[in-house]
Amino acid sequence: MPDKGVFWEGISEGMAQKLEKLVEKVPLLGSYLRRENARERDKIIREHIAQRIDHLKGAVIKEMEVMTEKRILTGLDKLDRLCRKLDKLRDTIKFASHGYSGIFERVRILDAELERLMNYDLMVLSKVEDMDKQLSTMPADETGADKEITVLTSFADDLERIIEERMYAVTKGTQETPQPAGGEPGNGTPQL
Repeated sequence: MPDKGVFWEGISEGMAQKLEKLVEKVPLLGSYLRRENARERDKIIREHIAQRIDHLKGAVIKEMEVMTEKRILTGLDKLDRLCRKLDKLRDTIKFASHGYSGIFERVRILDAELERLMNYDLMVLSKVEDMDKQLSTMPADETGADKEITVLTSFADDLERIIEERMYAVTKGTQETPQPAGGEPGNGTPQL
């Protein structure tokens, strides 16, 4: 039986019961409905991640304004590059519907693949949260700020690598996602 996710919203109880009976009797209908639900869930998750990255970019811009007011100019160029990188990462996630659709084109979606995608999504959100926390502790002096900016840039590089690994995992479909040297996704670059 297909899970009752976004696809089932707005369907009356009677209609849902009939659809469930059809799923039992019509081969591949359940897989089709499940695939549609998976697409919608993926889209919702990606939109949420894009919003979180946008929020993070806004916090970086605010920090740049604070630094400018305090006349701390060291590192502003790095923060500007970080903003551009965050824009790129947001767009990669937000507009990747065509690039990520490969996994949902097959009739059967393996639970292990969906779980692997969810793991990547959780890693992306965790890295965004880490960056947000790091940004909130930005020191008021030039030396400290420059060190924190370096840490933020490193976090952004990690975030980019995780997003690339997610894209690789999706576009390769049933192939096993390469395990980086660290043994877990997000700890290294994919081995192509």
